[in-house]
Amino acid sequence: MDLQTLFASVAANVSARVLCYPLDTIAIQHASSTRRPLFSVPLRSYYRGVNASIAITTPAVALYYCTYRATKDYLMPHLGDTTYNYVAAGTVAELLSSLLWTPLEVVKSRLQISKTKQDGKLIWQLRDIFRREGIRGFYRGYFMGLAIYTPYSLASWTVYENAKKLPSDISYTAKVALSAGISTLCVQSLVYPFDLVKTRYQVATSGTVEALEGVKTASRAVDRSSDKLGIRQILRNVMRESGKRGFYAGFGPRLMCSFPSAVITLSVIEYLKPDMPVEDGVLVETELHA
Repeated sequence: MDLQTLFASVAANVSARVLCYPLDTIAIQHASSTRRPLFSVPLRSYYRGVNASIAITTPAVALYYCTYRATKDYLMPHLGDTTYNYVAAGTVAELLSSLLWTPLEVVKSRLQISKTKQDGKLIWQLRDIFRREGIRGFYRGYFMGLAIYTPYSLASWTVYENAKKLPSDISYTAKVALSAGISTLCVQSLVYPFDLVKTRYQVATSGTVEALEGVKTASRAVDRSSDKLGIRQILRNVMRESGKRGFYAGFGPRLMCSFPSAVITLSVIEYLKPDMPVEDGVLVETELHA
């Protein structure tokens, strides 16, 4: 096992979660239509579930990045430092880490939209999910997540790895940060509507969403508890609530969260365990830490 990458992944995830968690919470609330006025609750409410999030996301993040790098290194003699390698490594990393990502996303999202002290407790949410749906409740949206995040992962790594190779006078660390930002901006813009649908599906059976039954939008009543009927019903509900623009609800907060989160995560990982680009089998020498 690559202990250096493992340690770097853990450090990166903790740093990014602590700094960006409130924005992630706001984005989740917008996407699930459970948002509340920005200053109507204390700041600590936006950190609800942060400890649980760090605890359950850290193993998934570590597994994802360790798998990506291990697969990429293994395939290097066969595929070289090419887009084919990034695609293959990204696919393997996504398929493996999704076994951890899906349950933690289900739990994390429910904690972030919770409105009562009881709903905001990890143990209560775990019991509630199991009581309502059993083990399969923790994998709600699993295949949808694979359909979304596998292409997301492939596109992200392809843009990121190729951006690192672009000639420039800036340091390697700065290039990593810039590449991470560019890849996140490009790919997030394309997949966000699908991610919004997945988020609504994953929290559809929560008590918080059930309490929204009968809530009216500006023009018509929308039964939000019907989200649990499936993807088609979610699509209908989003269209009834806000029209096509509803599929980008919370996109601003999501971008404000994912952009710095990606920059922090990849910058920390590359700082602690550099993964220099290779051209024609030769390591590209760059100034690492300027």
